[in-house]
Amino acid sequence: MSEAVSAPAAGFQQNVPLGGLIVVQVICELVFLYGGHAWMGWGAKALTALLPLFAWRSLAWREAYLLGVCALLILLVWAFERPLGPVLVEGLDRAAYLTSFILLMALLREGAVKSSAVLRVGTYLTRQPPGRRFFTIFSGTHLFAVLINLGALSLFAPIIQRGTRHGLPPGAPLDDISQVRERRQLSAALRGFSWFLLWAPTSVTQAVMPTLLSGIDAARLMGTGFALASVMFAVSWLEDRLRWRGLRKRLQAEGRLPRPVAGPFPRLSALHLAAVCGVLFGLTLAFSRLGQVTVVTGVMLSAPIVVGLWILVQQGRAGGQGRIKATMARLREIAFGSMPGYGREAIFLACAGFIGTLTASLVLAAEAAALLHLADWPAWLVLWVLSVSVWVFGQVGLSPITMAVFLGSVVADLPNLPVDMTLAALAIAAGTGLCTLGAPFSSGAIMLARASGYSASTLTWRWNGLHSLVVMAVLAVVYVVLTWI
Repeated sequence: MSEAVSAPAAGFQQNVPLGGLIVVQVICELVFLYGGHAWMGWGAKALTALLPLFAWRSLAWREAYLLGVCALLILLVWAFERPLGPVLVEGLDRAAYLTSFILLMALLREGAVKSSAVLRVGTYLTRQPPGRRFFTIFSGTHLFAVLINLGALSLFAPIIQRGTRHGLPPGAPLDDISQVRERRQLSAALRGFSWFLLWAPTSVTQAVMPTLLSGIDAARLMGTGFALASVMFAVSWLEDRLRWRGLRKRLQAEGRLPRPVAGPFPRLSALHLAAVCGVLFGLTLAFSRLGQVTVVTGVMLSAPIVVGLWILVQQGRAGGQGRIKATMARLREIAFGSMPGYGREAIFLACAGFIGTLTASLVLAAEAAALLHLADWPAWLVLWVLSVSVWVFGQVGLSPITMAVFLGSVVADLPNLPVDMTLAALAIAAGTGLCTLGAPFSSGAIMLARASGYSASTLTWRWNGLHSLVVMAVLAVVYVVLTWI
């Protein structure tokens, strides 16, 4: 099967030094993870530390602030006489892993960005009748996030707005119906993305948890996470229906209820994406079993192979030699043109891992647990506090991943924790989903704000603030059930 797309643009903006560093860093980390060669691990850590120097032209205040925090924490670790060497190595090791992970997941987005199949399926999902639209956008964003992570939000936002603003001149205000329709669809997209963090092996949460907590049952974590994501879909759908029930009845009585035409189901495009997903997860399982690594590490090695094959298929009807030539041109464009554009995201995630690790080293976990009598707490309350803590600190600018690394590192050092590590990892992952949904400083909210034109505070506090509180209550009930069975 072929998938015709436009040819790579000529004269794309290159950054060969940064692109070369990124490629070598990822290769070093993958060889270290699969071969255990320590010198390759040191190479990956060194290149991660050099990344801000090579990407300095693109850095903004956020990255400068985070790098300043990293420097301050190094001084604090030294001042409080913690073992500076081991802590720095652990922090850099986690930073290198997360950097490689996000860059390899960005590769999947580059495979999708020129895929006509992705555009056709996404457009079909957003043109469903009102009764099915929340389901299709939530599930569509959720599943697309497995393939393209944050790219799912940047893909769906313009498609949603293209539908709600069709026929309007640029900058024209939306009528009352279109405003609500756009709000509901963008909220569904953010919610769908938020809960993929609970289970998907391509999510950064699942990447970081096994590196923090020993004794995690990966299969149980993914299975329970998927079940919890399904519960959150039901909660989200029900809240949406109840919130807008009165408006729907009024519009129906007035004969103003929109009736969008979805068009025929893009069967061939759906098969293309199903094939990509099948190859990705098939290779992931094979690599994780053969290399005796986690599923997340398996998907890291699978990503470049899948992207190479995907781009090869995208070259349409070009002959064998022409197809290979076009594929290599596109891969060069990605390596030296597109991947350097992810430098800020890579530095952000590296700093999140480093900050979380060093901050945790400054906390006297055992003493704090004894002071709070944590061993006497009910298990469900411990899980609920872990989740809500990520959301609380997200309100003051701490990213969910920084909090996930911090809490995971602290939990790993806690004696007599009244919950097992798999459920603790699930609670922290749920906290990252809750924070993505309800904190304007999360990467998901920032990405959707950038793609849609709405402020991150509108998308989170205004549109999903009440829903976040409902989710907290539901999580308490879920944790009671999980710790009881």
